Amino acid sequence: MKKIIYISIFIFSFIFIGCSNNEKTNNCSTFLECLEGTYWTNNNNQSVWTFNDNEKGAYLEVYISENNCYRYENNFIVEAEFKYQTKTNMSEYFNGSNWLYTIVNDTVLEKAKSTGGNTIFFYKTNESYIDDLLELNECDY
Repeated sequence: MKKIIYISIFIFSFIFIGCSNNEKTNNCSTFLECLEGTYWTNNNNQSVWTFNDNEKGAYLEVYISENNCYRYENNFIVEAEFKYQTKTNMSEYFNGSNWLYTIVNDTVLEKAKSTGGNTIFFYKTNESYIDDLLELNECDY
């Protein structure tokens, strides 16, 4: 009997933990809504990306770490153009190419050129990383 109870607890815990990993994407209807207020960085931690649920406004903001300062960019500054979004994807036109952002899971995003190649993965980070970056001065150039 104890064995059945332990197995039941294990299975319930596994299901609960597995479901909670997708809690954010289960309670939203669009890519930007799902990622609103989250922070993302790539492997080299040279930049922090954040998405805003505003496809006509600054839907993407990037803070880039440089020599003891940071540079701020958004979709307007770099002349990126929002194309469309679904619940798990967003497309934009930037620098002569279409780019597709995909929610891989709640901790990984993929950015890929629509013609192939140039795939970048972003990993969810906490707000303290951007707070540390913003303690630096904004670059003058």
